[in-house]
Amino acid sequence: MSSSRSLPIRRTFAGLAAGALALGLVTACGGDAQDASGKELVYWSMWKQGEPQQVALQAAITRFTRATGIQVKVEWAGRDVVKQKLPAALTTSKVPDVVDQSDDTIRPFMVTPGVARGLAKVYEADVPGEAGKKVKDVIPAKYSQSPALRLPDGQPYMVPYSVAGIGLFYDAATLTEAPPKDWTAFLALLGTLKAGGRTAPLTADGEQYWSDSYWMNYYLYRTIGADGLKAIAEDRTGQSWKKPEVLAAARQIERFAKEGYLLKGYDASKYPEQQKNWAQGRAAFMIMGSWLPSEVGSYARAGFKPASMPFPEVGGPAKGEEVVQFGFAMPAKARNVEAGERFIAYLTTKEFADDLARTASVLSPRADAFVPEALAGVKRQLDSVPETYPFAAGLSVPGWTDKVYYPTVGELFNGRLTAQGFVDKITAVQAGFWKNQGS
Repeated sequence: MSSSRSLPIRRTFAGLAAGALALGLVTACGGDAQDASGKELVYWSMWKQGEPQQVALQAAITRFTRATGIQVKVEWAGRDVVKQKLPAALTTSKVPDVVDQSDDTIRPFMVTPGVARGLAKVYEADVPGEAGKKVKDVIPAKYSQSPALRLPDGQPYMVPYSVAGIGLFYDAATLTEAPPKDWTAFLALLGTLKAGGRTAPLTADGEQYWSDSYWMNYYLYRTIGADGLKAIAEDRTGQSWKKPEVLAAARQIERFAKEGYLLKGYDASKYPEQQKNWAQGRAAFMIMGSWLPSEVGSYARAGFKPASMPFPEVGGPAKGEEVVQFGFAMPAKARNVEAGERFIAYLTTKEFADDLARTASVLSPRADAFVPEALAGVKRQLDSVPETYPFAAGLSVPGWTDKVYYPTVGELFNGRLTAQGFVDKITAVQAGFWKNQGS
């Protein structure tokens, strides 16, 4: 889920309905109620030309311009728009007014270096066509008020249009019984599947270290909590990795790798081979973000019915859920601020949220939006908790995931490290990483 992560490419969303909605937005976003003709904004998107998201966004941009008179100069820059393209632009006068990306990329590359603009005015804006509702009313606090979306001064820096939760996905047409709630019962089910021999209990694209890390993340969320994981990640000595809860989590992952719970060949496959294997019924469970059902739709076997269960309880029920939020942000150096704020607020309507969910099979941050059937389980997970948190509860130091966490967890998950070997190695690697960061 870092900038190196292979972001899902099948998310798509439909355009907005046009309407005479601009007047209230202008006032709410801090401008005067006046004709916007001749105004413009520059938008750099994470999507590429020809992708379904790009096509739908272009349609939405056309409708926005028709409704407001604001021209949008858009560049379909691709996944590295915030990581590579924006930093270079900030040294020049050619800075976009709006960008979109995942929160785990915007934090280290915009928030940490202090180049993100606060969007408090957008949250105070009226939602077009929804009388009496402001943007802050339609995005639940568990998303909008998450520390993951806050600048040091407390202002939000992002307005999300999509949220992705993490689930243990399975084929409900094959596994028809209620999914197990606790870790002991889950292991028992995996053991039964393994003994049966017809399907592997688990699969994963072993070289996708960011997804392998979900097993470690969630086991620790269930034992020491999100704050506990963040504290470990921020320990400059690395010694916090020696907590007994970490070793316990590592032992479970070692067990998967050493005792044949994972589909043979997972550690030598390339994305998306194992997703295809799961969708073809060769493995029962796959832990992944809520984009998984849409990504496997074109090669799932006949009758395949994706569903999900929460990560099992390990010593207690979940208090929060990990969420990746995708949304809009603005650079501090943006020139067309009012136009950018209006553009972002325009994309918070229920109509847009419903179109997004139906066409892209994703979850909206809006509680009242349409929910795709395959994501009903993830939706229940998110609705059942009072808070959400990003990867490692929001650690935003560029390079930590890629240099410390992902590769070391990957070695454990692929059977190249024992549980104790994982603890020893990540302790040393993290100490070296923080030493190189300086004080």
